[in-house]
Amino acid sequence: MMTETKQPDFIPGFDAVAESRKWKEAVWRKTAGMTSAERVAFFKAAGERYFAERRERERKREFALAH
Repeated sequence: MMTETKQPDFIPGFDAVAESRKWKEAVWRKTAGMTSAERVAFFKAAGERYFAERRERERKREFALAH
């Protein structure tokens, strides 16, 4: 039995592997001189910022849908 596979989303000119590599190198440069405790604090703060922004986007979306 043949199954159909979906084509992955494609953005012309976007190279996910290269972008991932750029991100990893940028994070490495930011955290290279940090102690392990400083790195934990750095990533914890980054996670908190991400989730705060996500909550704000969801709040705005819900507000827009309600009005």
